[in-house]
Amino acid sequence: MAILKSFRGGNCCMEHLTLKTDLSAGATSISNLFLDYYMPKASGEYTKVYLYLLRSLQGGRQDLTVAGLADALEYTESDILRALKYWEKHHLLKLECDASNTLLGIYILQVPEPAADTERLHIPSESAAPGRKSYSRSELAQFAEQAECRQLLFVCEQYMKKTLSPSEMETILYFYDQLHFSADLIEYLVEYCVCKGSRSIHYIETVALAWAEAGIQTVSQAKERTTTYTRNTFSVMKAFGINDRNPVEPELKYINKWLKEYDFTLDLILEACRRTMERLHKPNFEYADRILQSWSEQKVHTAEDVRRLDEEHQKRLSARQKPAPAPSSTRFSNFEQRDYNFDELEKQLIENS
Repeated sequence: MAILKSFRGGNCCMEHLTLKTDLSAGATSISNLFLDYYMPKASGEYTKVYLYLLRSLQGGRQDLTVAGLADALEYTESDILRALKYWEKHHLLKLECDASNTLLGIYILQVPEPAADTERLHIPSESAAPGRKSYSRSELAQFAEQAECRQLLFVCEQYMKKTLSPSEMETILYFYDQLHFSADLIEYLVEYCVCKGSRSIHYIETVALAWAEAGIQTVSQAKERTTTYTRNTFSVMKAFGINDRNPVEPELKYINKWLKEYDFTLDLILEACRRTMERLHKPNFEYADRILQSWSEQKVHTAEDVRRLDEEHQKRLSARQKPAPAPSSTRFSNFEQRDYNFDELEKQLIENS
């Protein structure tokens, strides 16, 4: 039995936590049920905490602390406690607390059989695509047996630098079977997302759904979309003088709004950016959006339309400007200016002194 000691500062407790299990010792044993059913649905952070507990317990460590767990995994102590509560909720751990709800011990339980249909490997989350179905073990096996699909999974694993989990395999099958993406298109999809800096299956699925909504069914269509999107995005960033970073999510939303909702050409968008910089001397997407919204409401579609609006605006300004009133007649305004000979004036002053 290992002792998990908690040396937490502030208002937190410093009680010793006993870590117990009914698993056999001598090796780090990981249940296949955990690997097949629980791990795919948990976040990577929660999974790492659970695996670290197994390794520590079955390795016979006696010096574990909550702070030590946090340091080892580069998490906060709050992250560790959230992970423990997550696994307790799913009946993989039992947390022992006193009357004041202070954590005293952790008991690692046998991994329970899923309560739902044990043939299913994935339960879609609330954010999953509507109408998406789950696949059984046998369906995944049939999918993996096809030569084209087997090659597809291999390529995806090479790009993602990992062995695909059952839920990740199911997502790839979803692209192939329900979105009707070809194997070549799925390979390009994964390659594109990895090159953008993300190996997350959730990010890959988000991009896939956007492509499906846009009617993309071939690699050439996808390349045209990604090339155009990248060129337009970074043209806007350059117009704002932003050259040292990628656009963040709110900025991307503005750019998408200008291109899709307002249906403006890149030239008009860049003109709005230029006027923003000229007016504010700094990038401001909200200000540029107000310009473009005004143009959209006034049915502007071309650079000539913008020039027409500018001319009409200038005419209105001129019409509002009234002639300045003539100055009143005073002894100061009627005073005639004369050219004086300062040498002669100086001579007269000397003679009169």
